[in-house]
Amino acid sequence: MRKIGIAIIALIIFFPIMPVFSQEITLGEAAKQIVEIVIRENEQVHVKHNILRSASTIQVDFINGTISNIKVADIEGNTVQSATLGAGNPGVVIFSSKQDVVVEYDLDDVLELKEGFWTWDYTYLASTEFIFPNNVNLILVNERPVFLGEKRGIRCHGCEATIQYVKNELFNLKEIQWEDRKFVLGILSLADISSFNFDQPTKKISFEVTEDNQHTIVNIPLELLWSPYEVFLNDERIFVNEFYINETYAGINIRPGTSGTIEIIGTTVVPEFPIFAPLLVGITAVIILQLRNRLNLH
Repeated sequence: MRKIGIAIIALIIFFPIMPVFSQEITLGEAAKQIVEIVIRENEQVHVKHNILRSASTIQVDFINGTISNIKVADIEGNTVQSATLGAGNPGVVIFSSKQDVVVEYDLDDVLELKEGFWTWDYTYLASTEFIFPNNVNLILVNERPVFLGEKRGIRCHGCEATIQYVKNELFNLKEIQWEDRKFVLGILSLADISSFNFDQPTKKISFEVTEDNQHTIVNIPLELLWSPYEVFLNDERIFVNEFYINETYAGINIRPGTSGTIEIIGTTVVPEFPIFAPLLVGITAVIILQLRNRLNLH
């Protein structure tokens, strides 16, 4: 079985106590399982319920959506005794198995394109692993950004969450030339971005956004502008989510309530050569004097 890196996200959920309605028929014990959901590049979804073997009859509820191509087998591919439940409480009843069991199916009508993000309001009580397409590096879990990097997915404990993702090609890359170096900064926004500028003396990135309440995600080279950041919209400081990308980039998720000028101010920047050179000369002179004094003492 291939190994897939999983970024683990703990979601603490409080479920109200609900009465059991007569139409909710339970024919077996709840399965002990981990769910694996693979989202493909064309937004097709494939679901696997990896179920621990049991001598008792167990019930596996399907995830809400349009179900097709149901398969039930043990981990060696052998048929197991099972029955599919119908409309009121769709799922599978497994009567018993000496091996772990895999229930899998295709799932449609769960992803919806909202404001440029593929969005899924997901609810299922078992732990769930989401595996995303290779052309997705950034997702949002309940509005919190997560950068996948080499890990292709997340694990949700619980699980009740709004999962959103966007494809890499929607990022607008801005090249910043500073002295003899070039830095690439990425901006993702459905709003038009204009008047982009980096001002080194004030350690500030600025640009104009043209629409209200749109996610604007900025990937910043740390060599250019170090975190943490202060972010202003029309000269008023606003709340943002900073997130880790890797050793060379940091990310900011901004959702400005109105259009206007965004300013991102960092704590420090790459030192300018005119400042750094005299400092280096001064340090070198001190070291030479110390060495000369030591030599004179002998």
